[in-house]
Amino acid sequence: MEFKEPSNNQLKKWRKLLQGKYRKQENQFLAEGLRCVDQIIQQKKVIVTEILVERNSEVIGALSIKDIPVYELGQSDFESVSDTETPQGVIAVCNTPAESDMEKLSKKEGLIVAFDAIQDPGNLGTMIRTSSWFEASGLLIGHGTVDPFHPKVVRSTAGATGAISYRKADLHSELLQLEESGWNISILDGSENAISLKSADKTGRDILVIGNEGNGVNPKLLQNRRAVKIPGNSNNVESLNAAIALSIALYQFSGK
Repeated sequence: MEFKEPSNNQLKKWRKLLQGKYRKQENQFLAEGLRCVDQIIQQKKVIVTEILVERNSEVIGALSIKDIPVYELGQSDFESVSDTETPQGVIAVCNTPAESDMEKLSKKEGLIVAFDAIQDPGNLGTMIRTSSWFEASGLLIGHGTVDPFHPKVVRSTAGATGAISYRKADLHSELLQLEESGWNISILDGSENAISLKSADKTGRDILVIGNEGNGVNPKLLQNRRAVKIPGNSNNVESLNAAIALSIALYQFSGK
């Protein structure tokens, strides 16, 4: 395999993609780690424009790369582009997939997952990965939620980035629109008034809303809507991790 040498301008551009404003400006993001990069390449849901490898790294042999330029970087240059303390030796530069428009989303069937102010990148990445596993048909990224193309989010998806249609949304207005289109909304909430997930009717056009790790779902989104909770907790533990809670809810709603 022939490796290319990066220019200083290319290195500067790749480093800038670690920052949210430049990801938005360039319409690109970075995916790091062998497993993540391999899955993104194999799934072909996201366009990979360049592969960056650390000099003398052996991971490139584990990837099936065709028609993607590969750049070899020295250790210090590679570490300057990496978002991790212990880089795995491979990074993919990817084009950000286009958002789904509201009309297309409203006509879908199945299950949409809506994220309200999820702030932890690892949590969001895990939830996107789990949503992909349970074949969710769409994702709504609400205000206050971490950038879904943040390097740690992408890494935590384990390559599921781009596998599901997504839309950055004002949840208050767009949930109303989806309700008018026949979607049934359930708010994942631990309050006493919430009904058990097991007894919640599923319609085949369901939206599951999960809220901020510390504060839960914005009360405005709860008004006149069904709240659902995970049964259990006879041992009175404080709460479930948001990603774990969503996994349980997705299992119940998927009917698998």
